[in-house]
Amino acid sequence: MERVGLIITHHSYLEYLYQNEAAEKERIFCGHNFDHLLTVARLTCLLLLEEGNSLISREMAYAAALLHDIGRWQEYSSCVDHAESSAVLAGPILADAGFSIEEAALIVKAIRQHRLDENADIHRSPLSRALNKADRYARLCFRCDACDRCNKREKMPHKHDLKY
Repeated sequence: MERVGLIITHHSYLEYLYQNEAAEKERIFCGHNFDHLLTVARLTCLLLLEEGNSLISREMAYAAALLHDIGRWQEYSSCVDHAESSAVLAGPILADAGFSIEEAALIVKAIRQHRLDENADIHRSPLSRALNKADRYARLCFRCDACDRCNKREKMPHKHDLKY
């Protein structure tokens, strides 16, 4: 997982996490911090394993998940789709971390597609599907004090009214 280590210590990656944190300082809904990214990474790997997918490496799954929301701050400031901005920002980081052009293309595609409806009629790789599902399962709406005000609540698998 050497290349993942290069991602999480990359100066641009750290700057984008800082930008997300600053943009979400007053946010009452789920955030897009490192904890969220790491949870999505773990879930993405598990989902790929459950599918029996051996073509997507653990490093590629972690890279996609750790980078999938790095452009979220741009959505707040410029109203651009954060999936697209995250994909653009991820490219140079992936290159610097040593991912091949083919690996980077698959990772960037998954990042671009991570917000699509899970039933969207579009070609999606196993990585894209797993990242999408993991991103939704990483949100524990039943533990959130703001879930009743969230416009994404109905799309989340953990939307129960239970709280503990």
